[in-house]
Amino acid sequence: MIKYEKTAERYYEMKKILIVDDNRLNIIAAKNVLNDIYSVSSVTSGEQALEFLNSESCDLILLDINMPDMDGFEVFEKLRISDSVKDIPVIFLTADNDANTETHCFDCGAIDFIAKPFVPAVMRSRISRVLE
Repeated sequence: MIKYEKTAERYYEMKKILIVDDNRLNIIAAKNVLNDIYSVSSVTSGEQALEFLNSESCDLILLDINMPDMDGFEVFEKLRISDSVKDIPVIFLTADNDANTETHCFDCGAIDFIAKPFVPAVMRSRISRVLE
């Protein structure tokens, strides 16, 4: 389903965000912050994210690092070798906000990093900056 926003008597297609997080409460919180601005889809595993992206498109991925089976870094590596999705910007989400983790995110090629629990205004601002 494509969401459209009416602004000044014009319609434009809302940007699409995919949230990948194994914690459903984190997904609900993020959707509550983003649903009025973006078209938001979510999955709860790296494998589901890769399957989703085989048939759907998005403009940005919010990717949790600490997930069972396939962590965010593994998912990110798989995304970067796929021609169809390799250019989608990724913002990592994690409760592990030490400097080494943050540095590793940027070294891998992530566009940004958001610590959990996230601050809604900060999340919106970082996403808006990336999608401009």
